Amino acid sequence: MSEIQFNIQQEFREKQEKYVYYLIAISVSAVGFSVYKTENHNLNISLLPLFFAVACWSASIFFGLKFLKYVISTLYANNSYFDIIKGKHPDLGNNPEFIRAGVEGFKEAMEINSKRMKRYIAWQGYLFYFGIVLFLIWHVFEMYLRTKY
Repeated sequence: MSEIQFNIQQEFREKQEKYVYYLIAISVSAVGFSVYKTENHNLNISLLPLFFAVACWSASIFFGLKFLKYVISTLYANNSYFDIIKGKHPDLGNNPEFIRAGVEGFKEAMEINSKRMKRYIAWQGYLFYFGIVLFLIWHVFEMYLRTKY
């Protein structure tokens, strides 16, 4: 892999992680803002869209954290992979058959991790934006209820 390609991949990973961090931070803020906005509200059915918005943002936070957990796990696995191919892994040693099996296991694990990471980051975004839509529905409904009475 060329140095340029490596730098592009590194930049992509950094931007992707920043995106996840931003969505987590904004989701946490949105949950806090929702709690603040309903501080003097009585529990009633009109809060249902807001409840689902908070649930979406909470799930978005969860998926973002799961994504980051897999990023950390992947980095650790990559480090182990280099030990495996150098024959320096403590459990596999320098036995060629063990190294070959370790490399195959690593590739399978990385494929599974990659699929999960893609799914987690996608759901984090979907739920974040769906939470925004639900919040706006709740807000418009609250405005309607205030003008109606």
